[in-house]
Amino acid sequence: MSEELKALTFPEVMTEDIEQALGLMCFQCGQYAHAFKKGGENIPPKAEKEQAAIIFKVLKNVLSGMPFDAAFTKMHNDAVRAQESGNTRAGEKA
Repeated sequence: MSEELKALTFPEVMTEDIEQALGLMCFQCGQYAHAFKKGGENIPPKAEKEQAAIIFKVLKNVLSGMPFDAAFTKMHNDAVRAQESGNTRAGEKA
């Protein structure tokens, strides 16, 4: 385990914001995962992997101190930028 990972702390109590982040449904995450893929991220083409990638992005924002709504909005805006920066469909070479 890396020293960076060892230094991470996880809250003792689940807050409403953490619960909302962890509760994102698969169907809510797919379109965002596809946008990030178009921007060049390597997210495997499996629904559960796409869901995990998006939950991880939102959860990192929440754990950095953002309320869920702000954390989700940041992820959304990042996905829009990623999609706009991609000039090919996921899996295609530029």
